[in-house]
Amino acid sequence: MIKLDLMVPVQAEQCIALLKRMPKGHPVRPIVEKDLRLWLKGYYGELNVGYHLSFLPEDEYYIFHGLRLKDKTSFQMDLLLLSAKFALIIEVKNISGKLKFKKGSDLMIRELNNLEEGMDNPIQQVKRHHLQFNNWLKYHEFKGIPVERLVVISKTSTIIETTPDNLHIFQKLIYAESLIDKIRELEIKYTKPRITKKVLTQLTDTLLKEHHIDIPDVLQKYNLSQSDIKPGVQCTNCSTFNMKYISASWRCEVCNFTSKMAHLLAIKDYFLILNQTITRKQLAKFLQIDPVKARNLLLSLNFPSIGTKRGTRYFLPKNCILCPLNENDMKKGEFFT
Repeated sequence: MIKLDLMVPVQAEQCIALLKRMPKGHPVRPIVEKDLRLWLKGYYGELNVGYHLSFLPEDEYYIFHGLRLKDKTSFQMDLLLLSAKFALIIEVKNISGKLKFKKGSDLMIRELNNLEEGMDNPIQQVKRHHLQFNNWLKYHEFKGIPVERLVVISKTSTIIETTPDNLHIFQKLIYAESLIDKIRELEIKYTKPRITKKVLTQLTDTLLKEHHIDIPDVLQKYNLSQSDIKPGVQCTNCSTFNMKYISASWRCEVCNFTSKMAHLLAIKDYFLILNQTITRKQLAKFLQIDPVKARNLLLSLNFPSIGTKRGTRYFLPKNCILCPLNENDMKKGEFFT
């Protein structure tokens, strides 16, 4: 049973929002495009692994995608598989080429097109998550459940290479096609439940309660300013930023397309790029409408808020992304123009 759905990463959503609103010739644009490709590649790798997990019995396993918790610092697990017998942390890698592992090294070498580059070692990464998750369980007083860890390579065309004295890594490093077999091995290792169904339910509820989405400061990351970001409401029909708000509807001055909800995508872009709170004055400036209309739009969305009168600041509910993208949306749009 899926308890936390797989979502397009927030960082990918931010890159898409930036690419829509940055000038075509901006020098940072190629970097954003490169980052978007990497985030989407990771997403599709996790989608592939999720397919293999779909063969597990729903009544025995709970699946959490992208679960982000806090130990001393925050950490995010690509996948957490939870049952009454054991928990399994899975780090998914969708990387092309040849991956080289050296014993005791914190680096993994990727060879592609006769070029080599150092990358973070995912075995060490999932080892850190394993430690942090065990700390989290201890802090929240969930005892007795063993925690296993795996790195899963999403496609078999990726070649894995290591030295003879380092072959033990293949106990923790597998291809996606072998994932179900590995889980069966763990079922043989852990034959009896370690926690009751009641505790499993309590643990699941606590995990979901403690999960939090992180929205990084994307302007700081790419050294951008607000002046680099194009304001306005984009037409979903012709992609221009020429929509005007007239009689409670948005009308495109280029193609005459109309929509009552076109402002939602613009507000989403604001939260992803500029700030995690918004006032009616800020919304009016970004949507290019008057403050009274901005206030009415904000009130209609029923966002949580703090402050009073003109100083009221609105924000999204916890772990909410407006109009989240899905797999079909990714196939429809071209973000690299």
